[in-house]
Amino acid sequence: MRWVKLTLHFPSFFSYRIPDYSSQYALTVPLPSPSVIKLALVATAIRATGKVDEGKRVFYAIRDADIRITPPKQIAVNSFLIKRLKKKKNELGFENTFGVREYVFFSEDMSIFVGCEDLEDSLIKYFKMLRYLGSGDSIVYVKSLEVAEEPPESAIKAITGKEFVKVIPEESYLVYPVKDISKKAKFEQVNPYSGKSGKNVFERKYYLIKSKLKKGKNWKILEI
Repeated sequence: MRWVKLTLHFPSFFSYRIPDYSSQYALTVPLPSPSVIKLALVATAIRATGKVDEGKRVFYAIRDADIRITPPKQIAVNSFLIKRLKKKKNELGFENTFGVREYVFFSEDMSIFVGCEDLEDSLIKYFKMLRYLGSGDSIVYVKSLEVAEEPPESAIKAITGKEFVKVIPEESYLVYPVKDISKKAKFEQVNPYSGKSGKNVFERKYYLIKSKLKKGKNWKILEI
């Protein structure tokens, strides 16, 4: 397996809603999920070339990739009460309502390791073009990119439910559900213009984060 290491800088906040949480109560995962990273690369390839077929090629190249993250030493999570528009039921228009949204601030840069059996240079170039991860306002830029050895053992990896059951009794962790792309997923299922069903595209996994937690009324800090 060939590994590439990305050093990412988030100049502002990061936000990515925990899977299956409502948009009205949008609590965030403190780190980008595997599916977020992979689909951001697919979107970048399409945007850079203007060719959907290039996005399809990148999708199959990156779909089964192994993703590891070396997080910052401190992660701050702020919770905000925001005004939002909600679609009215059974009639046209919107109504004013409120919701909760969390934003993450990283104390320093983050390293992401991506491992693929066939990690071509033509694929690596798109990593350099990443502009956001998570929500559209989670701006990011790649400070450096290099071919790397295997990531350190301390790097965080999304694990399956079966792995979770084996690991969780051993130590205390903060647990966050995330999504990865299924090895059986087809590009047409993630292409919103294909009309194909998106059912069974993603599989549930978990980030186990070993950290000290400080928190107040509308904030918390993870010390990793």
